[in-house]
Amino acid sequence: MLGEFLLTIMKHLLKLSFVFLLFSITTRGQEQLFKNNIRQYKTKLAVKAGKLIEEGNTISADSIDPTFKPNGYDPIAINLQPMRKKKLNPSKIYEQVSAATVIVSSAGKCGEKNEKGVLCDRIHTYPASGYIIDSEGIIVTNYHVVNGYVTKYNTTSRDALVVMLKDGTLFPVKEVLTADKSNDLAILKIDPAGTILPSLRIASKDAEIGDKTYIVSHPKGFFYAFSSGMVTDKFSEINANQYRNIMAISADYAAGSSGAAIIDQYGNVIGTVSYTKTLQHSEDESKTQMVLKATIPSSALLALIKKGNKKSE
Repeated sequence: MLGEFLLTIMKHLLKLSFVFLLFSITTRGQEQLFKNNIRQYKTKLAVKAGKLIEEGNTISADSIDPTFKPNGYDPIAINLQPMRKKKLNPSKIYEQVSAATVIVSSAGKCGEKNEKGVLCDRIHTYPASGYIIDSEGIIVTNYHVVNGYVTKYNTTSRDALVVMLKDGTLFPVKEVLTADKSNDLAILKIDPAGTILPSLRIASKDAEIGDKTYIVSHPKGFFYAFSSGMVTDKFSEINANQYRNIMAISADYAAGSSGAAIIDQYGNVIGTVSYTKTLQHSEDESKTQMVLKATIPSSALLALIKKGNKKSE
């Protein structure tokens, strides 16, 4: 009797041990690691961009500059997927959106000498954000991100415009497919060499005030940071001599977030980061009262893709 009782106890203990072990393995597998922003992204970006430049597998700022056509662009063919209609929890949104979020950066050697006359040989990079909308390598970012590469004021990183995925894979930008200065949008093409890239779906209907928002971006070198909020305002303003619509949100972002996707609770793109504006007290400009976070609604992106912005010659 005692032997049978002990045997039964042992069997139960073994079952409990197995369940605990399985739970531990599963939990460990789902655990999110603490990333090293410098080693995983900043350093890797510079090293890999330097190799591309040495191989001559890049398009310089001087080469891309003429493709910023002053008379606009024709519509472009993109394989856009339909909107998602099933709500996702925030962790699932982060998982899907971060996989399709990229680092967009200019890169190059400045060629300048320091005070000791030593030539600078390091690769300069200026990371911003972007996101994939077609698995064959079509990327959305801001007009001002690309313009920051081609402008004459950029004297330190004119050798390459690159896109880096979350896993560290780096691609040179091959072409500017379209751009819109007024709406601060640019669409780039990379060659993923047969790799099917994760992509995001663009909302065909603009979000409303009060709707939830999420963003994955790279604020000030904190790569793949996640924040949430809601749509706080919708208004029009003049930019580049044209009216444009702006969607203000409360989700946080900062320099380095330019070009990131604004996401709804279903995982669809409802906007693109454009700028922030600090609102100060009228009687004391040292006192910040609010930071306006302005984004370009998805309708402007869809119009650029489907209709273009060609101007008459």
